[in-house]
Amino acid sequence: MSILGARVSQGGLWALVAAMVCAGGLFPLLSKSATQDVVLVARDMAFYVEGIADANPILEVRAGASVRVVLRNADRGMRHDFAVPALGVTMELVPWNEQEGVSFTAPTTPGTYEYVCRPHGLIMRGLLRVTE
Repeated sequence: MSILGARVSQGGLWALVAAMVCAGGLFPLLSKSATQDVVLVARDMAFYVEGIADANPILEVRAGASVRVVLRNADRGMRHDFAVPALGVTMELVPWNEQEGVSFTAPTTPGTYEYVCRPHGLIMRGLLRVTE
């Protein structure tokens, strides 16, 4: 058989077809963006990101990104959670010295959404900023 003027055996043709199918099947996996992880620590009745001194910091995520928020509770004797009510994102209450995670897809359009600890929402609250 001839392809673009070059002689190709039937076995070689099948190998080429198989390689193209495999590459096409892997394309969605290769083009998918990685999950954006955010680790929050609940302590002293506030949320913190390690390495940032500000309580209840602004969390930035990319529009349309897969996001995973892990909440580690370092507040002895307290139970905390993480929720973004406008996006329907919630997790179960996390006891002291344990952690829990919640995954969600960020909205595809930029915007700002409030995140809270539902039992302590008057003081444990911050902003989730979705950027382009």
